[in-house]
Amino acid sequence: MGLVGGCASLNSSQQGASSAPQSDASAKKIKAYEKVITKEAVTDSGLFIVHRLEEKVFFEIPVKTLNTDFLLVSRIAKTPQMGYGGEENNTYVVRWERKFDKVLLRTVSFENVASDTLPISRAVKASNFEEIIRAFSIQAFNQDSSTIVIDITDIFVTDVSIFTPGRDARQQYKMGGLDKDRSYIEFVKSFPTNVEIENVITYSADNAPQNPSARTMSFTMHHSMVRLPEKPMMPRLADPRVGFFSLYQTDYGRTEPEAVGRQYILRWRLEPTDTAAFMRGELVDPIKPITWYIDPATPVQYRKWLKQGVEYWNVAFEAAGFKNAIRCIDPPTPQEDPDWSPEDARYSVIRYYPSPVENAYGPNIHDPRTGEILESDIGWFHNIIKTLTGWYFSQAVADPRSHKLPIPEDLLGEFVAYVAAHEVGHTLGFPHNMKASSSVPVDSLRSPTFTSKFGTTPSIMDYARANYVAQPGDGVTHFLPRIGPYDLHATRWGYRPIIGAKTPDEERDTLHAWARASERDPMLRFGSQQWQTIDPTSQMEDLGDDAIKSSALGIANLRRAMGYAYDAVAKDGEQYWRLADVYDDIIGQYQREMHHVANIPGGVVIERKVFGVAGPQYVPVSKERQKLAVDFLSQNVFTTPTWLLDERLVSVLSVSGSVQRVADAQTSVMRNVMSNDKLLRLIDQQTRFIATSYTAPELLTDVEKSIFSEVTAKSPVDFYRRNLQRAFVQNLIDKTTPPSASSSDNPFAMMMRGPSVYSSDVRAISRAQLSSLLKRLKGANTADAVTRAHYEDLALQISRALDPSNG
Repeated sequence: MGLVGGCASLNSSQQGASSAPQSDASAKKIKAYEKVITKEAVTDSGLFIVHRLEEKVFFEIPVKTLNTDFLLVSRIAKTPQMGYGGEENNTYVVRWERKFDKVLLRTVSFENVASDTLPISRAVKASNFEEIIRAFSIQAFNQDSSTIVIDITDIFVTDVSIFTPGRDARQQYKMGGLDKDRSYIEFVKSFPTNVEIENVITYSADNAPQNPSARTMSFTMHHSMVRLPEKPMMPRLADPRVGFFSLYQTDYGRTEPEAVGRQYILRWRLEPTDTAAFMRGELVDPIKPITWYIDPATPVQYRKWLKQGVEYWNVAFEAAGFKNAIRCIDPPTPQEDPDWSPEDARYSVIRYYPSPVENAYGPNIHDPRTGEILESDIGWFHNIIKTLTGWYFSQAVADPRSHKLPIPEDLLGEFVAYVAAHEVGHTLGFPHNMKASSSVPVDSLRSPTFTSKFGTTPSIMDYARANYVAQPGDGVTHFLPRIGPYDLHATRWGYRPIIGAKTPDEERDTLHAWARASERDPMLRFGSQQWQTIDPTSQMEDLGDDAIKSSALGIANLRRAMGYAYDAVAKDGEQYWRLADVYDDIIGQYQREMHHVANIPGGVVIERKVFGVAGPQYVPVSKERQKLAVDFLSQNVFTTPTWLLDERLVSVLSVSGSVQRVADAQTSVMRNVMSNDKLLRLIDQQTRFIATSYTAPELLTDVEKSIFSEVTAKSPVDFYRRNLQRAFVQNLIDKTTPPSASSSDNPFAMMMRGPSVYSSDVRAISRAQLSSLLKRLKGANTADAVTRAHYEDLALQISRALDPSNG
């Protein structure tokens, strides 16, 4: 295993032991080497020399590696139906340090820094004192005292937080204490730059997921301790105009008269093999290419497409000056390398998880000193294939291949490659770029020439799945995203070496000049993912520069899909679960497209800028466009989309609930268009732009006119409209009600609900809207008994809200 040979490979030129003082008492505790590491020990040499004696494991640590930074990565390798084997659990930087007759394991932080050459570095270190995770008594020294032997068994069979499952899992499964008798070290292996340990730990658990009656959970944990690069990579400063994941440091050693925050992008280290050729503009190989391995557990039919998705990125790296920069290969067989493991932190692996989760994800592990990405594992869940099928069916209606399920294998493979490329993008340091698709004119998405060149968006890091805008007869043949102009731009900006620059600040002028390309070309602009949509040009799952026009074309396609949904999945003798899935996909796609339009009112277009770039960063959407959005929703949402209730489908899928499902979709869009955050932005805009803004009262009045048109027409109100009208009134009442004391207990729910408006003008505006509506309801004249009862009920609810004494 690892390096050939054991202790005898050490030589007398290695450094001696630390000069830390050692008392006579402690010296007596330290035994002769051969008394600790006996002939029965199984030894493996590498970064550390590791020894196993039955249940015990010893580290023999070279003194020269003390006080060296190591990255400790812990994963749950095998799990009792909790998470997925191979997922990351914890990542820390650690150091081994000798103190008297002990070796300490400490964690290290690089959030606050200062150059070691500066006096202030002493204060920074004093304010960032490293935690001591565990102390190990020195068991022995080797013959020339160049290595120290410690027994590390205990840390892997007791409950040490950085090596065990986290707080969320403990709370969810009500995990109790760790049972040392049912815990053990499976193996330990040493390699030139890392040590790999796998252990089994067992907990009591009152809510065990696999066998509740046993009230026990056992895990296999895998821990990789990797030496950080001896020569740290020069970090690159982040820029808001180009999207990269980043690390943040506060640098107290700068000359500015304040603590300076520094933001460095996360990226792999790519260095040219031939600097002279690189500077001549020739493509060169990197010294070390980015290498991915396919998990041996991956089904054979997907391997080709996963590899293709990884290697799509080579075209982007060519824009940065590199050829053959990224590759994806099969792992060695056990015969070729018996020690190869996907859990080994030296290897980046596309991990295949046998899970019903319909997703994939791409994290990375990086050097916290510089942002250098060292390793990554992409999580690929089995049921992502189901998601891809649903997307293509409900979106790519203009492609006849989508009309019958399952879709052809080669088409599914293209989709797999696209998703793999998207996830690889995350592991390269790229976050989602939700603005990219908004640079594409809607009509271009119907162009065979444009879509064959660009797909659906200028960036594969956008959420721009299959082309739902193209119509049958347009002649479009390419329906999926691909590596686009933004991806080439961002890769060049982040990965092209700036030869001659010796510090991050020396790169600033060049990076600023590269970033300015986005001023000339909208396809090169970046917009981050939004959980609460402010900028309607940076939305998830949208296409084109006009959400109203895109959604109108999308609805036309969804109506077509409803016409063949039944026949698309019909197969004699099978149950209806596939039909239920495609029906869910159609309704889900309809809701997404309608929410894209609902996010236009109150919207603010964000263009990321820095000093030296003219113009504002934040521009409110025009009043005319906001009103057009409400008109569109009035016609396509608030006017009930009864085409979603095809009896051929509904009559075989459920006993009841289909009607309510459509009604819920309507109210969801309505709540979005009049959400608290939108109203607050409209008030802000009205205050700044009195003459040209779309006001909060206007928005509420326009929505009310659409939803309550029956009052003026004196016509009966059907089920769907009654549902909408109740939701409209309740939404306004909620805006006039003080928030409950427990409303801040759940931060995520609070974020999704939006800000409280009780102490703002929204409260008064909402009360005025309710008061006006109350008069209309009381004056309504209808012969329909149900409608009359409905109006009376609404009037009662409003009266109680405006004057609680009426209750």
